[in-house]
Amino acid sequence: MKLVSRSEWGAAAPTGSYTRIGSTRGVKIHYEGSAVPGGLLGDHGRCAGHMRDIQRSHINDPKEDWIDIAYSFMVCPHGYVFEGRGLGRRNGANGNPALNGAHYAVCSMVGTSGITSPTDAMLDGLLDAIEYCRAQGGAGGEVRGHKDGYPTSCPGDELYAWVQRGAPRPGGGGGDGTPDPQPSGDSAGVYTVQPGDTLSAIAGRFETGVAQLVALNGIANPDQIQVGQQLQIPAPQFPGREHFVLGAHSPYAKQLQTWLQAGGWGPPYRVGPSEDMEQLDLRKVQALQEHYVGDLGPADGLAGPLTWLYAYQTAHGLRGR
Repeated sequence: MKLVSRSEWGAAAPTGSYTRIGSTRGVKIHYEGSAVPGGLLGDHGRCAGHMRDIQRSHINDPKEDWIDIAYSFMVCPHGYVFEGRGLGRRNGANGNPALNGAHYAVCSMVGTSGITSPTDAMLDGLLDAIEYCRAQGGAGGEVRGHKDGYPTSCPGDELYAWVQRGAPRPGGGGGDGTPDPQPSGDSAGVYTVQPGDTLSAIAGRFETGVAQLVALNGIANPDQIQVGQQLQIPAPQFPGREHFVLGAHSPYAKQLQTWLQAGGWGPPYRVGPSEDMEQLDLRKVQALQEHYVGDLGPADGLAGPLTWLYAYQTAHGLRGR
């Protein structure tokens, strides 16, 4: 889970006191229901500013009289979960005080124009938020749409259909529509602690965070790891296939290219990885898929979640060739 705290996105202080809640029946899914800037798709750096804009508009709404952003959490197109009111606090988004106390409110950055469909990474982030509410916030097992129990079109047709299907993790592989198998669990592999290792250095080596290592491995004291200790390495979250099609421009494209280069897949770059997906990049993806054709299915050059994982693993020595 990629959690962005209130302080990290620059939230303003609430203008009043929260109503505390101990548990809920579950989570309700929302969308913004208005224009969402399409530029967020290619620039995650703008998502925090979008959160601040939403909070400002909610606090200044004379009709609703909100003390803060209305949602418990919001999820951006890149799968990051932004803390709104957070856990243990009644939200203001479900329609009335009783509904607000009965379910947490998790909103996707999807609207009626601009970004109108959830990305795979966003759906993953919504599931991460739901699981977080259950594990840490006393949420029950219900996953509903805002429109369940309240007269509204929210969360829109696509998200509501997803809720009706049971809110599954997104699948996806190549362009032929054949789904890739999903990697099991949250681990990309195991690393054995070496002399001189620190948790911070290990996190840097594997492009993850200390907090993620601590959470996945149940580490009580991050300053005390032992030589020979085996650590599970967090799997990188798949951001969505739209970042890896020919002509896409995205920082995730550069990340994938960097891993493919480190793993030695396909023809070498003349210049180096970039944020643009070109024919050479698809050939490098295809080389990886051909090597693991029994696992990755058709070698179509289009990266799905398992191709993304294998590129990461081979770049970091977590999967043999």
